Amino acid sequence: VTNCGEGFFPTTVNSIKKCVSCSETSNGGIANCAKCSLVTSPARAGAAVTCTECSSNKLSPLGDACLAACPAGTYDSSNVCTPCYTSCAECNSNAEATSCTACYPGHVLNKTDSLNTGTCIKECTGRYAENCEANQCTAVLGGSKYCSRCKSGFVPVDGLCVSSGTRAAPNGCTPGDGVCSSCTGTYFLQSGGCYNTQTLPGSAVCTVATSGSCTRCANGQSPSSGNCPTCAEGCAKCQSSTSTCTACLAGYYLSSSKCVKCDQDDSNIKGVPNCVSCKEPSSGSGTVTCYVTQEPTVNPADPSVNKGGLSSGAIAGISVAVIVVVGGLVGFLCWWFICRGKA
Repeated sequence: VTNCGEGFFPTTVNSIKKCVSCSETSNGGIANCAKCSLVTSPARAGAAVTCTECSSNKLSPLGDACLAACPAGTYDSSNVCTPCYTSCAECNSNAEATSCTACYPGHVLNKTDSLNTGTCIKECTGRYAENCEANQCTAVLGGSKYCSRCKSGFVPVDGLCVSSGTRAAPNGCTPGDGVCSSCTGTYFLQSGGCYNTQTLPGSAVCTVATSGSCTRCANGQSPSSGNCPTCAEGCAKCQSSTSTCTACLAGYYLSSSKCVKCDQDDSNIKGVPNCVSCKEPSSGSGTVTCYVTQEPTVNPADPSVNKGGLSSGAIAGISVAVIVVVGGLVGFLCWWFICRGKA
């Protein structure tokens, strides 16, 4: 048997060649797979096929599984997990750089107040660094840092230092000395700033607030005096012990109740270099399944750095050196030919 109908693939079972269903996992199929193709190097160990369409759930970007939800760095396009722009942890149904709705830890969403989408930039840079006191970008929400104390006349609201006279009160902040002393409504007080429970970065910490205090934490912990206990690094959710993780932030995988970066090894699990979205192996050992990789690059927002990684100062120095060498060579040639001519 070499040709099988749609939804089946050829294989050998008990020395007999036959067509089996794409979803028949015992013979190399993939659970909930409706259509598949036979490949020599399948994306998942133990599989004989790559899935091209799922009967239920969402098709993995690797074609190796039908998932209940799309992994970080992808979006659901007609039940197919499709890559976002590389810097987005979540995005709004297209792969444009300005369509990010959430960012990987260490990065923040740079958007206007009227939009839900924007670009992802490095934490503590751009407008998130404006009017922030030196060395005070220390408030951690959702794995990224935000300003915890602003310069005089400004207060932290939703991670930005806003004017304490014009924007603080409408956004729930009672101004103090560079900080918010209290919050109101759906805003809650966290590390000196007021954050909205309905939008990032606040919603990564608290989902319900009453009278300026958090009443329901996003990480599964119970609020203490309006504050949410912080889980261990990389944890999105944790149990009674804040060091016991049950779910990880984008860019991490779960290993023995702790969260490890996708590009790092832990115990019997191997990370993948430059991986920022992954899933731990179901067996507890082996290599993570990597969905998205990011090649190390220089900061594209820095005008003094080009794509090759050279600063403007280095480029200028090289340019001067080239001019000197070329000028000297031309001068020598002119002298040589003039002297030869006179001779």
